Amino acid sequence: MMDTSLVHVVELRGSGGLGVFLRVGDDQRLFRVAPVRDPNQPRFWCLAAFECSSCGIPISGAAIWAGWWGSSHSELPGILDTIKADAAEWLEEDECAALRKILLQPRQPLNLPLARAARRTAAESEVPVSAAGG
Repeated sequence: MMDTSLVHVVELRGSGGLGVFLRVGDDQRLFRVAPVRDPNQPRFWCLAAFECSSCGIPISGAAIWAGWWGSSHSELPGILDTIKADAAEWLEEDECAALRKILLQPRQPLNLPLARAARRTAAESEVPVSAAGG
């Protein structure tokens, strides 16, 4: 059994609407679980997970997982409240097996934005004045 206790809900400012952000351990990467129309039954809904940057912006428009097919609109708030109350317990449900595997797989750290990475590299290459003999 995988350690789903590493997964926790993250509240982002201004993230209104139905949906929940999840973070695994101390990784800065977020995953948004949100309702979308069920493509097989457009009058119903399902949940989809999207990999996001540390500020909640989806990395791509493609869902990495979907489940809870055929949910009615009135069921969605209850499902999302269940996730918010205990994400680890929700992830233990059989329908979440594929998402659980995706969330808990080892990943490379997120790359820093280019401008920020360039500043960090420049700062690391500078020699402190005291070490230069001055």
